[in-house]
Amino acid sequence: MRRSLVVASLVLASLAGSAFADSAPAPPKLRMLVLPLPPSHAIDANVARTFDARLLVALDDTRRVQTITHDEEPECTTTKCLAALGVENGAAYVLSMSVVREDGGLTLFGTLVDTKSATSWRRLELPRIDPATLSRMAPAELVPQILGTQPGGIVLGFAKPRDAAGAAASFAITEHLTALRAFKVVPPDGTDRTSLTHRAEVVLTEVSVAEPRRHLCKWLDGTLVGTFSITDLSNGRVVFTKTVATEASERAHFSSRAEITDTMLGEAVAEWVTAFRDAGVFRPRR
Repeated sequence: MRRSLVVASLVLASLAGSAFADSAPAPPKLRMLVLPLPPSHAIDANVARTFDARLLVALDDTRRVQTITHDEEPECTTTKCLAALGVENGAAYVLSMSVVREDGGLTLFGTLVDTKSATSWRRLELPRIDPATLSRMAPAELVPQILGTQPGGIVLGFAKPRDAAGAAASFAITEHLTALRAFKVVPPDGTDRTSLTHRAEVVLTEVSVAEPRRHLCKWLDGTLVGTFSITDLSNGRVVFTKTVATEASERAHFSSRAEITDTMLGEAVAEWVTAFRDAGVFRPRR
């Protein structure tokens, strides 16, 4: 009887200890003061505010930091001033960003300030984006640059294509990479809010179809040149890049410009996927 009571006491003590451990408060999150994008001629004010809101959501979704905002837009931009502002708000870090318009589109620049040392902890850059991408997909791409990547697997997302041919190539590559089942591939539509670790991009520098006449027949001669690349968002390093050039030629009577373009895109996608597999960039998920 006594032995049963002892065993029961030990079980109850173990359960009580587990319950106490489960109810123990989680360690406090780092507080980060996130400043809104300042007014700029580069983008519309509504786009900027949408970006601000979605960046806060993307950061909060990581459960790694506690974001706080400032009631008024700060007038200072120096590291020392931003650090002092963070101290006033009880923040360990201050995130300040700006957007400028360049030839390739919009570029986001940012600085993550360590309030304790009053120094720039990290510099951020996200180039070649358009207003729609800025408000929809840029927040998820910025998170690994801001916080660093979390262990637990690769999450790859595609940059918004610049044209219809680039979009077709991006969707085709997405299907091939998803079929590998080696890492997560986020759909190009931007509906998945998962924080990305890598960004893929297809840039077509030439897609042309000429119509020369040979003897009595008109031909369609196509040329396609493009580059598929993957960038590690935590450090901006390109981990894979492959440029391909494909050609296709058919008599105009038996083909069309769209069919020639589709043929060249199919060959290019096949070359890119094969090169990616051969490069062994990402190891399969265990």
